Amino acid sequence: MVTKMRLKVSFIIICLSPFYVKGQSTDVGLNFSADGKFTTDDNIYRVTEDIAKNDTFISLNPKVTADTIIGKHSAKLTYAGDFAKYSKEEMANYNDHDLDLKINFDHSYRLTTKIEGGYKKEHEDPGAFNRIQLDISEYNRYVEKFYLIGMKYGAESAIGQLSFNYQNSEKDYKNNGLDYLDFNKDQFTGRFTYRVAPKTEIYLEAQFAKFDYKPASNFELDNDYKRYRAGVSWEFTNKLEGDVNLGYQDRDYLQPTLRDINGLAYDGRLTWHISSYTDASIAAKRESIDSSLEGVGGFLRTSFGTSLEHSFTELIHLNFDLGYSTDEVIHEINREDKRYRADLSLNYDLTTRVSTEIGYRLEKRESTDSLADFTANIFEISISGTLK
Repeated sequence: MVTKMRLKVSFIIICLSPFYVKGQSTDVGLNFSADGKFTTDDNIYRVTEDIAKNDTFISLNPKVTADTIIGKHSAKLTYAGDFAKYSKEEMANYNDHDLDLKINFDHSYRLTTKIEGGYKKEHEDPGAFNRIQLDISEYNRYVEKFYLIGMKYGAESAIGQLSFNYQNSEKDYKNNGLDYLDFNKDQFTGRFTYRVAPKTEIYLEAQFAKFDYKPASNFELDNDYKRYRAGVSWEFTNKLEGDVNLGYQDRDYLQPTLRDINGLAYDGRLTWHISSYTDASIAAKRESIDSSLEGVGGFLRTSFGTSLEHSFTELIHLNFDLGYSTDEVIHEINREDKRYRADLSLNYDLTTRVSTEIGYRLEKRESTDSLADFTANIFEISISGTLK
């Protein structure tokens, strides 16, 4: 442990050393944006139809970004807030905060390093949670902290690049009896990228993660996760771009009664720039995720999606998204969830810095366990603006 800490401190000292060089030019920028929303939601907690609660709420989402450049090095500090007030269900009110710092160091033509850190105090989207919480009266709230140190060797124009990242993250739930989902994670990622054409790259990546969960009364979710993948990213004549990878994943639970997950993993997205006014994209992903069900290890999520963005004029824009996914619980209960999502919005730019939007979203889950079924219809009207 002492050796590991010394290595981290040494790496940070090496990264920070360029900032102590005198005579470097400094450039600072400050950006501010915010949007306000009025939303009506007929199932705010994503529960079965017979106990669903409908409500309307207003929300404010400010965001402040500060950028600075010192010589060849850069830093970016971002704060994002999300504040909501419900008209009937006061327990659903939330005040979320997200703070993130990124520092990039350009040591030489070939060598760059980075340090990142973040703090979140947020609520959890109940639709993404696979534990059945029929008696929920307030959203699951948690605090999450992380830091990352990374290194990349190889110039941007080089044929090959090699990068390594280490990330530590910690998540701590604050309510609804979810202490058994608190965890500390150590993750290592290594990646080799090879340029086969000016706008085409192939890459190999290996990821190793160790999850250390807080023990529950009769089980704990501690596991080791490994993922290996090979992929290609490209851009053809500014018309078709994409990033597709295929590989193998292995999630090994330390508790013998929890079933391990291994097998195929993939992740990909293709975007077609049909014209200067229209973009279309498709996406697919297969991943393993730790379950929030007590006594259950994890589940496999396979997702597919498509989206269309079209500008009728320079001021009027349409966005349409469709998504479908299946969650297969790896356990004796043989539960399977099917998720559907549709999102349609129309945006109008009042000025270059102010825009309005009206939208509708459908979220639906069908499960082999009928208690997990839900349908939600969400309507939103928003206005957003930016200052620079």
